[in-house]
Amino acid sequence: MKTLCAALVLLSLVSVCQPASLACEKLVKPLDRDPDMTGRWYFIAMSSEVCLVSAFVNALLWPSVSMDVISKDTPNHYSEVTYGKMHGVCFNANTSFVYANSSLVEVNSDNTPAEDPDAMLQTSCPDCVVVKEEMNTLLLLSKRPAVTATELKEFEMQAECLGWSKPEILNTDHDYRSCASLEDIDEDEIIQVLQSFFQKMLERVTNTYHIISKCVNVWQMVSF
Repeated sequence: MKTLCAALVLLSLVSVCQPASLACEKLVKPLDRDPDMTGRWYFIAMSSEVCLVSAFVNALLWPSVSMDVISKDTPNHYSEVTYGKMHGVCFNANTSFVYANSSLVEVNSDNTPAEDPDAMLQTSCPDCVVVKEEMNTLLLLSKRPAVTATELKEFEMQAECLGWSKPEILNTDHDYRSCASLEDIDEDEIIQVLQSFFQKMLERVTNTYHIISKCVNVWQMVSF
């Protein structure tokens, strides 16, 4: 009887673990389709191998980020403008990248790689991409400012399959006009802008300290 019970328990565990294992096997594979890279992409959520990275981004900076991608004359070559906003301060950056073999690599003006490539992973979301960066962060981007709970759950499972932190949701305020631009701030305004920035960041940390605290507790449990 004990042997039968043990066999039943083992069978039940296997039946539960197999679907999760198969799902993970699929979700961590490279993307098997070529997405339309052009257009505006919104950064939805991020995970990281070390949970403190994504926790600090969420609890301190809470950025909203999007990027506009334009195709160049050369196939699979793109230019992009990234827009970001943190506590009322905006910034933007221009880069170029190449898409090939389910990966993205930033390139210099002469099209030589500027860094190691970032891998693109599988996703069932039709207008999303999941990017596994060489910095050991996982990003979910979509052509919509927000995704469904099911799509977000799939991204959470991808992070879990990698053994990384639970994803943090980024800010959804994509109004990049009603903010102080780093490029346009003059010397007379810089002190005032910085004071406002750090005040809002302090307020954010006060309200979200539990995010960092939870991450530290998990890290301590794993370490010991």
